[in-house]
Amino acid sequence: MVINEPYNPAGTLMSKALQAELVSVCAEHGIRIMSDEVYRLLEHDPEIRLPSMAEAYELGISCVTMSKPWGACGVTIGWLAFQDLQIKQKLTDAQYFGTACPARSSEIQAMMVLRSSEKILAKNMKIINANVCSLSKFVAKYSEFFSWVKPVAGAIAFIKCEVMTSDELGKELAARGIGIKPTYCFTDEVTVDNEGYFRVGFGEEVKFPIALKALEEFVETVLKK
Repeated sequence: MVINEPYNPAGTLMSKALQAELVSVCAEHGIRIMSDEVYRLLEHDPEIRLPSMAEAYELGISCVTMSKPWGACGVTIGWLAFQDLQIKQKLTDAQYFGTACPARSSEIQAMMVLRSSEKILAKNMKIINANVCSLSKFVAKYSEFFSWVKPVAGAIAFIKCEVMTSDELGKELAARGIGIKPTYCFTDEVTVDNEGYFRVGFGEEVKFPIALKALEEFVETVLKK
């Protein structure tokens, strides 16, 4: 079973009770769980943080990368964590050609980042919490045009435009220098039920407030007419 927690694109997170139930069901049937946890450590409230799947389940595998919590996209280092060493060789064989020669410079940079992990995470969470507050106010102010399930982790939100499709909205916003990811980026089938959804990233300190202001201007000058 493959899961994604915290969930992309909505920034939601299952409860600890639900995680325990999922592990129990999979353990009963001998099912491994591969958990994509690239947004873990970016919970807006640390109290809701789940144990990593590698910790919670003896057949669990946690997939992690430097790019999201630490913002170290260019380092290009990630890892898998697991308890069951019987699968180590299988994973090594499957990924050998992609991971046989990681750059030494990337390894050194990754170590430098992780040694400063607490400071980096604290800085990033300060930005995220400020931006999600601004985004919450925007959605509340323009609730006739937008709705969402408020994210609780990470720096992404999945918002629904109630008055046009996300494809139409994306083209309108692109002309104004605002980038979003429309519905078709996240599903093989765009339907009437999901066509209004689009993903917004709010992890950037300088550009996000500018983009949000431009989006508000678009609402005031176009949608409210």
